[in-house]
Amino acid sequence: MFVGEIENYFPFNAVRDCQRDALRELEAAFSSKKQKYFIVDAETGVGKSALGIAAAKWIDSKYDSMTSMKNRGAYILTTQKILQDQYTRDFGMKQSLVDIKSSSNYTCKRDKKSSCSEVSRRLSAGVDQNWLGACMHDCVYKSNKSNFIEGSLGVANYSYWLTETAYSGKVVPKDVLILDEAHNLVGELSKFIEINVTERFAKSIIKIDFPGKLTQKGAIKWITENYLPATKKRALKLQIDIKRFLGDRNKLEQFEKIARQVDAVESHVAKIDKFLSTYEEDNWTFEFHPPANGKLSRFEFKPVDVSSFAKSMVFDRADKVIFMSATILSKENFCEMLGLQPEEVGYIKIGSPFPIENRPVVFSSIGKMTVNEIDSTLPKLAQAVSAILDAHPDEKGIIHAHSYKIANYLVRNVKSKRILTHESHNRDEVLKQHETSKQPTVLVSPSMQEGVDLKGDLSRFQVICKVPYPYLGDKVVKKRMHKWKWWYGYETLKTVVQSIGRSIRSEDDHAITYILDADWYRFASKHKQSLPENLKGTV
Repeated sequence: MFVGEIENYFPFNAVRDCQRDALRELEAAFSSKKQKYFIVDAETGVGKSALGIAAAKWIDSKYDSMTSMKNRGAYILTTQKILQDQYTRDFGMKQSLVDIKSSSNYTCKRDKKSSCSEVSRRLSAGVDQNWLGACMHDCVYKSNKSNFIEGSLGVANYSYWLTETAYSGKVVPKDVLILDEAHNLVGELSKFIEINVTERFAKSIIKIDFPGKLTQKGAIKWITENYLPATKKRALKLQIDIKRFLGDRNKLEQFEKIARQVDAVESHVAKIDKFLSTYEEDNWTFEFHPPANGKLSRFEFKPVDVSSFAKSMVFDRADKVIFMSATILSKENFCEMLGLQPEEVGYIKIGSPFPIENRPVVFSSIGKMTVNEIDSTLPKLAQAVSAILDAHPDEKGIIHAHSYKIANYLVRNVKSKRILTHESHNRDEVLKQHETSKQPTVLVSPSMQEGVDLKGDLSRFQVICKVPYPYLGDKVVKKRMHKWKWWYGYETLKTVVQSIGRSIRSEDDHAITYILDADWYRFASKHKQSLPENLKGTV
């Protein structure tokens, strides 16, 4: 029976009708229905983060009657540090929200040129012992981590949280886990679990010869019989070597080098041990990469179905789990990938609160962008993009290029000083340049479909150059397509919806989206039942 208590914990003065509906569904699912899982499938602009805060605070208040965990409070997980910062800006002080990142992100109070991780290593080596007591009790990182663990509400990125829970054992379970950007949970788990073994690391750090081309079975045999024993032996040798530099400030550089190697080797050992303990041949893809473009050989193992890992690594660490995303799209598909039974999961779908006339989508076919036809279409794409820039001479925008090949072609062939593009290493810097520039700059990016908030005048138009199909050359993509017949289209539509969501961020915001790939009509017609309202007019 609905009581309405949860609304009292909403972090803002006004509650929208759609938010009130979601809160009531949450309360019913977690109290009268006694469910463990709940999905908030809400399009951009609903205010999902505020719903998460309210749910966390309410569940915490009902702790004794609703849950059995020993540690009160909630963790909020999101995909990127930039999204963590957004939570901190919106809720930090008022909601006592503690944001945590890895120790390398914090500057030591006593050595302003060093991170907490660097100083911690020096202290463990007996260097700067006059700081030892102060750093133990007044370390920026350690203090923040303690507050994150002991506080009622903490936010972290998936990578940090998974690492800490899997290996350190210090980040304890709590009564509720809020998984923001939950459509990325499978990807985050996959990245965390996958194994990469490189010839460079094997030869330069482990001091072991790297084999020639391997099969999947051969790679497992080599890891088990040769690589892992050698890696464990190397970890012990490095521990002995590092003692030669303990307490000697004049040899600090040598110490730092070996200390970094110790960290890398020990974490590598832990990851391989966990991999071997869970390895099942049919659930992993194997890829051997021979030397190319100046790079040495490497091979990698990637998981196909992560549902068994999701339970032990994520779901078992909380009594209540809330999934929040603008692109769940299908409750059944989402649950299947995570090993959940749909009938055991509460669910609410909330459409966009933004007027549809403020977010029009225009499909204008300029040719197909398939692998066999992209080269003949690229000149037409450049002409279309130039025309769109001319139509928006005084407005900022973003061009979703999908790949560096498309991005680089546009940069070379669209003659405009407004264009800003980036490489993999300077994405955030270029985004900041766009945000602060007084000129009508236009981002050209293959990787800003998510985690980017181009509100207001930061983007009044956006271009989707290519239907963003997953890469068919990836063995994981092929195996997931075979395992789940719906998966390929599902992943593609998620990326399209996320891309469109970058530029319309509030009720009075407005932006136009141009889709230029001719293949959009075929794709959209096939998946018409799943399309959001503003995309249905394109077919």
